[in-house]
Amino acid sequence: MISDNYLPSEFDMSNPWIRLFKQIHDQYDASQPFDGNTVYGMSAGYLFVQALRGAGKNPTRQSIVNALNQNGAHYKGPSLVPLGYSTTYHGGYMGTQIGTVNNGSIMTSGPVYTTHDTGPITVYSKPQPAPPAKL
Repeated sequence: MISDNYLPSEFDMSNPWIRLFKQIHDQYDASQPFDGNTVYGMSAGYLFVQALRGAGKNPTRQSIVNALNQNGAHYKGPSLVPLGYSTTYHGGYMGTQIGTVNNGSIMTSGPVYTTHDTGPITVYSKPQPAPPAKL
């Protein structure tokens, strides 16, 4: 099956984000499978922590929304593509990489592509940000 992904594959142990997420998983939730849902959940959690920090000492729903609107496009995480988020655009991840699913695992191949709702599809060549040295 051909699919796509905007996050690294949970099987890519050469990826520093996957190694970090696997380490956290094995320490706190080893009885559960380490799969794409785990990577998605940890990725969402990592971005939410950035929004919480941006929302200030006593966050409210509105201060979290404001933090996303003002800084969301600058938040860094494990995605292969940039995050599209601002006061006027809430598109989320702005691209993908094609992959082949074989025996339950996705193996990505080829370039990473980005696009906007109405713009062209272009090759994205910026490297994935490194995970933080300390969480």
